[in-house]
Amino acid sequence: MKVEFLSGIASASGTFRKLKNGDRIIVTTRKAPTSSKLRTHMYFRSADSYKRKSPVSENELAARSRFATISEKIKNLSPEERMSYQEQWAAAKYMFNGKKYATLRGYIMARLYAEQ
Repeated sequence: MKVEFLSGIASASGTFRKLKNGDRIIVTTRKAPTSSKLRTHMYFRSADSYKRKSPVSENELAARSRFATISEKIKNLSPEERMSYQEQWAAAKYMFNGKKYATLRGYIMARLYAEQ
């Protein structure tokens, strides 16, 4: 099936529509490796293709647990602790370990990960 897009739309990418049974209509725009021409494709993807096929590993469980623990710590920070992190973040020019953080939560998350 050939799909023609309206003039003015250079590309499209992402889920176009999610159906009631979980299937999705996906649209992608990619450049062919041998050409500079962009090609847009539309295809169906079944709900089964989104299901995990391998069991969760010990490392993944540990990472999930660590993330949950740190997220809970951030959620339970007092306003004074949050303000302290805010001041440290601003003083460090919004950076920690060479990376610039756009949000205070991201900065605090990185700090708590580094402490563990």
